[in-house]
This record gives sequence, C-alpha cells and structure tokens, in this order.
Amino acid sequence: PTARLAHTAAAAVARRPSLFRARGPTTVRAGLFDGLFGGAAPTPGAAAKETEPVPTWTELLDEASSKPYYWNELTGETSWVPPPTVLQTLLPNPGDNNQLSDEAYYRKITAQADASGGTVRDFGDIQQFPVMYDGWFATEHEWMGADGETPRKVSGDVAKGLGRQIEAQMVTAVQAALADGVTRMEVRFDCVPNLEEVDLGTALNQKFSVEIREDMGLGEKKYKTEIRRNLVDWANHHWARKLAAALTSLDLSVFIQHCSQTDFSKANTLCENIWVGRLGRAPRILAAGDVGVVVNPGVEDQWKKALTFSAPDSPLIYLNSISGGWTYELGGPIKEAEQIYYMKRVSKGWIFRCYPGPWQALVERPDGSVQVLATYEKRPLLRDASKVVREYSFEKFAIFNDRYAKGFGGRL
Repeated sequence: PTARLAHTAAAAVARRPSLFRARGPTTVRAGLFDGLFGGAAPTPGAAAKETEPVPTWTELLDEASSKPYYWNELTGETSWVPPPTVLQTLLPNPGDNNQLSDEAYYRKITAQADASGGTVRDFGDIQQFPVMYDGWFATEHEWMGADGETPRKVSGDVAKGLGRQIEAQMVTAVQAALADGVTRMEVRFDCVPNLEEVDLGTALNQKFSVEIREDMGLGEKKYKTEIRRNLVDWANHHWARKLAAALTSLDLSVFIQHCSQTDFSKANTLCENIWVGRLGRAPRILAAGDVGVVVNPGVEDQWKKALTFSAPDSPLIYLNSISGGWTYELGGPIKEAEQIYYMKRVSKGWIFRCYPGPWQALVERPDGSVQVLATYEKRPLLRDASKVVREYSFEKFAIFNDRYAKGFGGRL
C-alpha cells in the first residue's frame, strides 16, 4: 500500500500543479517565523544530490535563511510549505501500531474509489489517528512519570513519522476539501494533548505551552502565566496560525476570527495575508480568495454569525469548537458544514475522520495506543459508534482500561 500511495501521490500532484506554485514576494514582520514566507523559495543549486534518485518533491536547505524548502524536479516549482506528497512522510506507515486494517482493507477502499469514478488521494484515503501524544508536538520533550516512574518522552521527530501529525493531517485534509470545492468545513480535535485535564496542568500540557510560546515569539517569562492560564485559547490560536500559514501558500488571504476575549496581539505576525481579530470585526465581508477561520465557536448564534460575514464562494472553516454548538451528535449546528478533520473522545476511545477518508471508531488501549474497530462511509450516530468502542473495551480489557486509575490501565 505504501508504494501504491507514493505512485498515486506523484500522479495526483502532477494533475494539480497549481496547488503549490512558486510564490512571489511577501512582506514578513520580525518574529520567530522570519524567513518562512520571506519571498519565493530559492532556486535549487548544488544542494540537490545529483548522484541519488530525486523524488518529485525534494527538501533542500536555503543557505541564506537556514530554512528548508521544497523543489519539484519535474516542474521547477519551489515552495516553503511541504506539498501533500511531503506531508505524507510526516504520517506513520499504514501498517504501524496495528492502527489500520490490513492490506485487504486498503484494496477495498481503492476498489470503492474506482467503482465510483474516484481516485485514491495523493495523501491516501486512509489516514491514521495521531500517535498519542507525539502527534501534537514539533520537538522532543521528556518528563518524569508519576510516583517516580521511568521518565517518558514524546518525540517530535518528523523523520520517524512522529511529531506534527495533527498539523500535517489537518492541512492536507483542508487542502483536499478546497480542491473539491467544499466551502463550509468543520475541523475539530483536542487542541492540547490532555484536553479533559487542562485545568489540572498536566506535564504534557505544560510542555506544549512551551512550544506555543516559542512558536509565537513569547519566550519571555512574563508570558508564561498568561498562556498557562488561557491555554485552550492560545493553543487554538497556535493551530489557527498553522492552518493559515499553509493556506496563504495557495495565495489566499486568511482571516482568523476568535470567539474568545483573549488578546493575541503580542504574538509575532506570520505575514501580511493573515488577519487576526474577533468574530464580526473583520475589515470586510469575505469574498472569493479569502478564507475565514472561526476559532472555538460556542453557541449556535456564533456559528450563524460567521456565515453572515462570508460570501457563499468564500471558504469558511470552524476550528475546534469545544462545545460543538451545544449539539450532542458529531458535528456542529451548521448542516452544510462538512467535518473535514474530526477527532472526538468517547468513553474508552475516539471517533475520527480525515477527509476524504471514512469515519473510524477507535479504542484506546491500556498501553496508550489506538486500534480501529469500525469504519463508516457516512457520518455515524455518536451513540452507535461509542457503543462499539465501549463494548469492545469491556470485552477485551474488562475494568483494566481506565485512563486515570493506577493499576487499572492508568496512563496519565
């Protein structure tokens, strides 16, 4: 399956070269991301290895900024942002950790795509659930386990298929939906590694807050308390920036609209094509060429308000609504919004979907890994998918799959 994905990936990118065309000059203000969008990526020179086979996209190093960039050997295009085929390398191998069905399931998905006139995406119709909890991080961290346990690590090592998984999957899914003409999207995942325990200040969440501060150029100690106190808001802003950075590479203007009252003005600025403010205060009605990212919408009125400031042909992305618009089922209150990248915790596991792949019900096992139990071509009812996970966990692990209780599967 990996070889087939790679072959399909190259063909898909060749069919859609406009998605990652070289960019013109872009103004960048001082900050942590200096050089990331500082004009078109350089022309590859001696850095390219002529003695080795070169894939369609090659990662090279810009000597002037010491930043990596990507070069397409076939078209000569360059990009600061990893193309879909490169993002695929950030994801684990489809056979790792028993998180996916076997090769027969892959063949089944491919056959279904062929029968319906579709094709397997360049990043694969099957997406894995992010490794817990490496997928949240971009760097490696170590912390002491509880009660003197052996120190543990989370790895942000992209080369090993760990780290940045959430960013890679989210960006790839949204870009695929945009290519298919989807204009109303919902993206939802746990914005911090331990969302349910966010008020307790877990070691993982504290480490993640450090990454956020570094990412936004807020390394001074005076920002430490502010970000920890409002960690969910700052984490959501962190992910909104990641998404916006990828979308601006497609020559789109991105309007990040927060529903919280937190002030993010101290964070460094990515580029001039990204606007940050509160919902309803954007400088204009969003039109074609604009993308709205509405962060953590709560009550249904906020979801609807966002629609009034966005033209029908302007993509609108609802990002990380913790309340889900006060609906019980999967998805928010706006029916036309499709769940593009969706991760919801249920008792003993998760419900997961990465566009255009199927919905998945996964059990979280006592060792912290996850396993797919069921797949759904259409969005399932929450109670049905949850029941599958809950009953399997009890049959397989009885009472020894509790995330909290030491001696009974406790792993937090």
